[in-house]
Amino acid sequence: RDRGRGRGRDQSHAHVLDLNLNRRESVKHALVAITLGLEATRISPAEAKLVIPRRNPSTSYAERKQRIKDAERRREEKEQEEDDNLGPIQTLPSGIQYRDIAYGETSGPEAQPNSTCDIAYTVYRLAPGAYFKYSSGGTPIYLFSLGYGNEGKDDVGSTFTFTLGSKGAVPPAVSNVMLGMHRKGIRRVLIPPYFGWNTDAELELQPDTFGGQRRLENHKMEP
Repeated sequence: RDRGRGRGRDQSHAHVLDLNLNRRESVKHALVAITLGLEATRISPAEAKLVIPRRNPSTSYAERKQRIKDAERRREEKEQEEDDNLGPIQTLPSGIQYRDIAYGETSGPEAQPNSTCDIAYTVYRLAPGAYFKYSSGGTPIYLFSLGYGNEGKDDVGSTFTFTLGSKGAVPPAVSNVMLGMHRKGIRRVLIPPYFGWNTDAELELQPDTFGGQRRLENHKMEP
């Protein structure tokens, strides 16, 4: 009977550890669970000792280095293939540059001043050395997006609607570059800070998540 009450106290203690679980308490909880198992099955501590086998490296240093080199080569080949399928880089008189990723329905009307436009977008801070290839020269910094389901948002297919040329709707670079676009067209724009969000104007196109707002605030003044 006393042993029964003792086991009840041990189980209650383990339950408390489970409710107050953190990294350190998790180890204590595991040890308590092993102790309770030993009392029930009468296994000696020596038999119950956990042994974690040490695995030998699956490959040598030279093999791992070659594997990394091969992966880098495949990445560069894929980037070059994608680059060959893109339109040429265009430079506007203002110095803003863009390139077409997809031309869209070229037989349809073009976007003109005062056109009502619906756009989905993704905004990155390019890594140093990157130029229209987000992975070149380092990993880009994702800032925010709309319409692609990023950050766990249920917004696939959502768009931002504005009148092309209206002041304060989108960054000036976006208004300039969208002229001449067709429905379902995709353009990649390189936006300098002074043609983007680092202006005195309050733009309607803004991040809709707290994380996106912080990232934009941290990077909007960077070239």
